[in-house]
Amino acid sequence: LRSTSMDDTSQRDALDRQIQLLAEAARRASDRVGGLQGVRDGLVASEHAHASQLQAATNDMRSVEQEMQQARRDAEAAKAEHERLVRVEIEISEKLAGVAKELAQARAEQRETARETRLRETVGALQRVFSGVHGRLAELCRPAQHKYDVAVATVLGRLMDAVVVDRQSTALECIAYMKEQRAGQATFLPLDALQPAPVSDALRHAHRGARLATDVLKYDAGIEVAVLHACGGALICDSVEIARHLCYERRLDAKAVALDGTVIHRSGLITGGTAVGGGQRTQTQRWEAAAVENLRRARDRLTEELHDVARERRRLSKDDALASRVSGLQTRHRIARETVDALTRKVQAVATERTH
Repeated sequence: LRSTSMDDTSQRDALDRQIQLLAEAARRASDRVGGLQGVRDGLVASEHAHASQLQAATNDMRSVEQEMQQARRDAEAAKAEHERLVRVEIEISEKLAGVAKELAQARAEQRETARETRLRETVGALQRVFSGVHGRLAELCRPAQHKYDVAVATVLGRLMDAVVVDRQSTALECIAYMKEQRAGQATFLPLDALQPAPVSDALRHAHRGARLATDVLKYDAGIEVAVLHACGGALICDSVEIARHLCYERRLDAKAVALDGTVIHRSGLITGGTAVGGGQRTQTQRWEAAAVENLRRARDRLTEELHDVARERRRLSKDDALASRVSGLQTRHRIARETVDALTRKVQAVATERTH
């Protein structure tokens, strides 16, 4: 009996030790599982964090790419604009050289008589004070070709200096103003009061070498009645012979003026003219002066345009902001690309470690 009791006790002790060993193994296994779960959770959190950082870095890289593309487009546009300005500058320079040449040929430094200067200043003052003052007839019309200058000046005569106004009332106001200012006298052509005699269309086809004075003039349609009043049915002929033929042989009821200024009157009188010197030359010089003034204005306008273009071109040449912007964006893009690559490697490494 005693031996049997001892055997039972030994067995029980062995079982207790086994139970203790198994309990310790179970505890260690539980601790290991807990540790592995913590590691796994950490890897998952790290993977999520890296993925979030990767997404942000990718978005930043794409944003930089878009900015860089726009900056490059802006730089290309600025380059194209610079090239365009260079072409425009060359074109304006060529035009300016042409105008300067024309000015030299036209003897830009022309002299005015004291009377012409006073009359021009008076008309300018009238235009500033009264809105209905159009200007001197000689300034409002001009021959279509230079060869007609003397003949047209002869036809217009003293009316070249006549001042064209819109209404009779304006003319009276101008006269009163000139008296008040002691600005001399002037002849006025009020458009609402002029009633020029109708011109026979037969005069227009009277001879191949003759044409109506109104047909060789350039003028605005608004002052046509003044031009018709000043010219009447006068014919401008290529030669004195044609003028004589029309007046003496054809007996046309019209004044005929040759290109040199010789006048064959309807009454049969002949008035001699000369293409140089005298009053006719003075009158034709007014048109030359008007042409010169137009050339001067063109010169000034082109000079100003040239300065503006040159200034803008220099600004584009010196403006390195776009180049600096492109360079800075390229650096940002390189850094963003390196960041994306590094985060991509981290995410892949964490994912690999988590699966194993």
